[in-house]
Amino acid sequence: MKWSYWLALYLRTHCVARGLSALSIAAYEATLRQFRGWCEARGNCEPDTVTAREVLEYLEYLRRERDNGAAAVNRTVTILRSFYRAIVAMGHLEPQASPLAGFPRIKAAARKLPTTLDTDEVTRVLEACRLDTVVGIRDRALVALLYGTGIRASECAGLREGRVDLRALTLTVCGKGGHERTIPFNDEVAAYLREYIQVRGPQLPAAPFFRSRRQVSLPASASPHLCFTPGARRRQPRHDPRSPWTSPDHEHADLSARDRA
Repeated sequence: MKWSYWLALYLRTHCVARGLSALSIAAYEATLRQFRGWCEARGNCEPDTVTAREVLEYLEYLRRERDNGAAAVNRTVTILRSFYRAIVAMGHLEPQASPLAGFPRIKAAARKLPTTLDTDEVTRVLEACRLDTVVGIRDRALVALLYGTGIRASECAGLREGRVDLRALTLTVCGKGGHERTIPFNDEVAAYLREYIQVRGPQLPAAPFFRSRRQVSLPASASPHLCFTPGARRRQPRHDPRSPWTSPDHEHADLSARDRA
């Protein structure tokens, strides 16, 4: 009973007051519920009776049984520490009773350099797009924009028509936590975007910039399917009839058909 009350108090009050996004709160909740399930399976049914030793055993369980890496373990410690600090701050637990009081710092995971495409690989991706279709021209513009600006796939999928300024060569995207940022791009990217706009037609400022064949926003998972893995062949995404990106044999809109419409 106390677990449910404390979780609701932390997630619906503390996390919301901090301005965390819904996705972040859901991730925090999943981590805490997993820890709760592990504790209850060992016979410890209340959060105020958890000890630092049990937390260390749980982290070892994550490493050995669930094959969690250093980054995942550090994230779990961060969430547990935040949870117990909030409960202490709200007066439901004495500071010395927190299992995370004086808990040792976990060594940060080594940061890995991202895997990137070289110039030749990006050129092959751009050349693989069919330029006799609206979808192919859209794909080329999307790849050029991702490579030329470094924006996230979700930011690209959520890009709106009114946020692209081809005169100033800038675009405004909404990133993590709802934060907006303005990013410049070069003339080459602008040329690809102008060509896509020309064959696609004008849109209202609030309309999605990149659209599917059904004239709706692209899913955030769509853009990675366009990319090559360095030294490997093009990825073959699994078939999803709901998405024009993930179908290996999807139909392309014909430019000549558009001209006739």
